[in-house]
Amino acid sequence: MKQFLNVLKFELGNYFKSRSFMVTTVLLALVVAAAVALPPVFMKGSFSDVFGGGKESSKETAESSSGADNYDPDAALLGIADPEGFVSDLAGLTDRMPGYQWKVFDSADELEQFVEAGGDGGFLLTGKFTYTYVVRDRSLLDSLDSEFSEIYTSYWQEKELEEAGIAASKVQEILNQSSISTMQILGKDGASNYWYTYILVFVLYFLVIFYGQMIATSITSEKSNRAIEVLVTTVDSTSLIFGKVIAGAISGIFQAGVILGSGLIAYHFCGAGWDYRLDFLFHIPAEVWAAFIVFGLLSYLLYAFLFGMLGALVSKTEDISKSATPVTMVFVVSFIITMTGMNESDMLLMKVASFIPFTSGNAMFARIALGSVSPVEVVVSAVLLAATVVFLGWLAAKIFRFGTLMYGNPIKFTQALKKLREQ
Repeated sequence: MKQFLNVLKFELGNYFKSRSFMVTTVLLALVVAAAVALPPVFMKGSFSDVFGGGKESSKETAESSSGADNYDPDAALLGIADPEGFVSDLAGLTDRMPGYQWKVFDSADELEQFVEAGGDGGFLLTGKFTYTYVVRDRSLLDSLDSEFSEIYTSYWQEKELEEAGIAASKVQEILNQSSISTMQILGKDGASNYWYTYILVFVLYFLVIFYGQMIATSITSEKSNRAIEVLVTTVDSTSLIFGKVIAGAISGIFQAGVILGSGLIAYHFCGAGWDYRLDFLFHIPAEVWAAFIVFGLLSYLLYAFLFGMLGALVSKTEDISKSATPVTMVFVVSFIITMTGMNESDMLLMKVASFIPFTSGNAMFARIALGSVSPVEVVVSAVLLAATVVFLGWLAAKIFRFGTLMYGNPIKFTQALKKLREQ
């Protein structure tokens, strides 16, 4: 145990004393915090609106501002022409589309000249329910045509109803009626839980892929620079491999925790600025956090030991990527199965995957977050995953020891297993 702690302390020191590691952690945390905190500042216009109010104050602000009749000199300047006189009250028509400045023209030529001179757009009325939208350069986000189409259509609908002796207000009242429903969810709300589950699955993906390679590189580099010759004479192989793998795991968890935590803290203070519209991302239930910690951590350790074994089998760091391909592909398959099954977490493939240790870290976590899973299933899956982690840890230590004995020669995994069976 003392040797293991010494190795763990040394390896952790290598990570946390690394300037690149700490700078990357801090920069990513700041980027995530800024991505959460800054958009509402620009949307609200001031820090006080973002950080100073709760849900009630934000609602009061919205209500008070919606009722104000403010003239905006920077509003888009639009033109309208009705040379045939189809509409008797053009002011009444344009009032249906507030927020713009309007100019009335007598002919199509005048309207076109206005648009060419810098007007934001114009509308030439050509008949009942028909018009021509005049614009100089139309952008992808141009919505003026659809806005005017809506108000021009409603204008003529009301006119037609009046001519038929039907009150337009009564028709509108009837059309505005809709069914009112309440929802009773007996299990999990998969629709609301989808996005934070999606993000957490991606977090585990990056942890395994990125830190798995780092762990393998750490072990192989000591073989390539001959430091392993000194280490194996002073530290037993089990303490060495466990210390390196767990140190890499702790470093990855620390970095991910700091980055995710910065986003959660930023949203805690500026959620009002978003009008609490990101609750579906940041309000994660304790049950989901617990499932992510248990299954995510165990799955992370499982693949960390696998990458550690790969590092022990090769003698040069440049051989790691080729050697790690099978393990990487297994995890990618696990990731794809989970991403596919998140739309229907109770499908057979997800159920089967949640009991296979190499896929259960993703699959069982997603099933817990998005659906209803019996406690027995959760316990059985967790026990199988934990037992596999222990076995792979033991196997990694044996292969690491065998790899040091075969120092300088590349070793195939099947060859290592054959030698271990002979022993």
